[in-house]
Amino acid sequence: MQTIRFNGVTIKLRLHRQPERTIQAFTLLDPLVFVILLSIVVTGTATLIVMVSHTSADSRREVAMNQAIDSTIADINSLSRTLTCCAGYPPVGGGSICTVTPPPAGTFGANFNCATNNPLDPHYFYPQRDDPATTTSIIGTNPATTDERVAVDQLCANGAFLSPLLTAINALPVPLNMVRNTTVQANNSLMVVFTDTINNRDARVVSVTPPMSRWCP
Repeated sequence: MQTIRFNGVTIKLRLHRQPERTIQAFTLLDPLVFVILLSIVVTGTATLIVMVSHTSADSRREVAMNQAIDSTIADINSLSRTLTCCAGYPPVGGGSICTVTPPPAGTFGANFNCATNNPLDPHYFYPQRDDPATTTSIIGTNPATTDERVAVDQLCANGAFLSPLLTAINALPVPLNMVRNTTVQANNSLMVVFTDTINNRDARVVSVTPPMSRWCP
């Protein structure tokens, strides 16, 4: 309250103070912070989606690759089981006395080099006689011989009996994005290496020992 005197008159005035108002400012900083946070969230989400997508694609390719390798190994094992050195010389179709092709009808039995064409029969692998009809030196023998049984022993000693199997394996289709390398080992076996060319790593290493090896001296 304020008192004023004017011409002998006293006047009292009551003053009312206006309440202070709080004004909240809205600046450009607020949307800028929001945009930055939103971009971080969007970028992180996109990166996560890409990572998940790549991981899923890699997993599918890995499964397909292993299935292709398994299928090839099954074919290799099948060829390995049919490797025989009982064929007469020259064998049907020519080539080595050893072959991965079972003797056809009319070329096995009691009066032939091969007693049977059944790979599950132990008589399938080794020639049961020296064929008197063989008059030409058998390929791969040193010293040269016309005796099938002597020839097989020589081919076993130098590992050459595995050559038909090696050739047959190399003729098999190679899985996509892979390299397959097959080598003859000192223990009458083959080592097959499947290399993943995308990741540049060995995906599988397989040792193959054909049953014929057990008949080598």
